[in-house]
Amino acid sequence: MDRKKWSEKDYLDLEKIEPDFPQELIDSFFKPDVPPYNTVDIVGIRVLRTDSIVVQNANGQVINLARGIGTDKENVRLLQDSMTTLGWDTRQVPPIVEESDLTLYDGYSRHEALLTIGQDYAFYLVVRRKPEYAVVETIDEIGLGANNHPQCKKHTIVDFKKRFAAYVIRRESEGSTTTLNDGLNWFDSIPNSFSDDAKANAIEDVFQTKRARETVESFTKTQAEKKAKELLKTKETVFAFGKRPSKDGRSHYRKRMIADVIEKFVETGEIPKLVGFCDKYSAEEIDTAREELLKEINELNKMFHQFIGMNKTIKGSVDLFQFEGFIPQVIDEETELVK
Repeated sequence: MDRKKWSEKDYLDLEKIEPDFPQELIDSFFKPDVPPYNTVDIVGIRVLRTDSIVVQNANGQVINLARGIGTDKENVRLLQDSMTTLGWDTRQVPPIVEESDLTLYDGYSRHEALLTIGQDYAFYLVVRRKPEYAVVETIDEIGLGANNHPQCKKHTIVDFKKRFAAYVIRRESEGSTTTLNDGLNWFDSIPNSFSDDAKANAIEDVFQTKRARETVESFTKTQAEKKAKELLKTKETVFAFGKRPSKDGRSHYRKRMIADVIEKFVETGEIPKLVGFCDKYSAEEIDTAREELLKEINELNKMFHQFIGMNKTIKGSVDLFQFEGFIPQVIDEETELVK
């Protein structure tokens, strides 16, 4: 059955459905293509109270472990609009929950949308985890693999890297070392559409991060700036300039650092102090990374010295940011740069 036969009124009246809503009617409504899962058995599609679904830990934090950066609020808003105007897409697998405790494995955005629009009851695919598999393995398979179709917010390589890192740690605790081939087999055990290069790069990035964590104290920009103030014994502003591995060899933080320094100078008339830190480098690589970072600083200083020197030799000042206009965007009215 498709959306046209499941009307907005039917959907909005779902909150009136009792838990003993006829199963044969549910089965006649839903005709999703449920993929075969290795770690769970399918119980079936059931109507459940939305407030009975477990999505938070003891601290009230949403435990969407399969996502690297959490639930996308814009996606939730779009799902709300879709649900209230188009109804429920009965061709797609509903949010997936564990039979024993109603923990949500997949469908966090849809579940949040349901709660936001005030639905008391909704459809869920209930599954039963096989005893030979751990919960984390089910999260890997369903939490990642189920997000590989156009009706959901598609999983990202960041989501996979997060779960693969957890997989590496689990194997290590069992006394096993994870290789590149192990990683590729893990990726291939979960439905995804990443290229072989993307998988290999993600695996190596996880390995690199793990090596760095084992040998080097890691810092965020904020943490590095706090540490710098302690070491310099100052309360004045200190900016931390980070060095992270990148394809072009340039720092991830380069442009941000330039903006920070210029804005601080304009605000106070003072040039702030800078410190450097390395991110995702092992102890064996850190000296080289620091040399590259120092080279970047020297290149930037040389660049600004040249600019200042040019301003001194030319009558009047030269703008560093020479704005040429706006990109034409108004249809049928603009075709050239808008001055």
